[in-house]
Amino acid sequence: MEPSETVVTTVRIGQRGRLILPAQAQRATGIGQGTQVALRTGPNGSITIEPLWAVTNRLRAEYTELLDDQLPVGPALLFAGGRQVDPDDLTDLGPALHHLPDRDPGSGRRVYRDDRGPVLTSRAVLAWLTAEHGALIADALPYGLLPEAGVSDLVTHLARAGAHERADALLTDLGVLGLRMLGTAKNRATLAEDTAVALELIRTADTAGYLLTMPDALCAAAARRLEAGLVAADLLAPTAS
Repeated sequence: MEPSETVVTTVRIGQRGRLILPAQAQRATGIGQGTQVALRTGPNGSITIEPLWAVTNRLRAEYTELLDDQLPVGPALLFAGGRQVDPDDLTDLGPALHHLPDRDPGSGRRVYRDDRGPVLTSRAVLAWLTAEHGALIADALPYGLLPEAGVSDLVTHLARAGAHERADALLTDLGVLGLRMLGTAKNRATLAEDTAVALELIRTADTAGYLLTMPDALCAAAARRLEAGLVAADLLAPTAS
C-alpha cells in the first residue's frame, strides 16, 4: 500500500525502549500489529522506520530504470537437481531436496520449511526488481541465499550502470528483506569442489549450445552442495550463431 497522508506528531519512548505509534500514524503508513519494518539510525541521531513493503517499492523505483539494459528478459525460474521444476508441483523430487517451497493455503504465497530457502543468482535478484518478472523470487527472497559469486556479480552490474557506490546500500536493503549473503566457502577444499562443479556445468551448457556464466555456475554449484533449490533468471542464454 502507499501512504495516504503526511503525519507529524510527538511520542514518548516507554520502558525498555518501547514505542507506540499513534493511530493516525498507523493509518497513514499502513503499519499495524505484526507489520515487519526496517529500523535505521542516522548519523545525526535520527531514526527511520520503514515497512518492508515500502523498502521493496523504493528499491524497484530506484533500480529498475537504472539497470534497465541489464535486467533479465524472462521470469525467475526454480531449478532442483540440475533441472527446471514447477514450484507448484514438487512431489517427485525426493527427500534430499528439502529446501523447497510449500504453498501457504491462507495467503497463497510460497513459504519455505524451517526458513531454509533456495540459492539465488544475481540475475534472479535483478528479476525481482521488476514486479512483472518477480513472482517466484518475491516469495523466495526473504528466505534466499546469495553466494559470494552472486554478490560480486550483482556489484558488477551496478558498476556497469555507473552506480557502484550504491552497492553497500542495496546489499543492506536486500539483507533487511531477508536475503542472506554467503561468504567465501569455509575451506579451500569446498571452494575447489564448487569450482570444479561449476566448470563441469559450463562445459555441459557449452555442449548443449548455451552460454553459462561463471558466477551463475558457482551459484548452481553452491545449491547442489547445500541440497537446495536454485532460483535463476536467464540462467542459460543461447550462444550467438
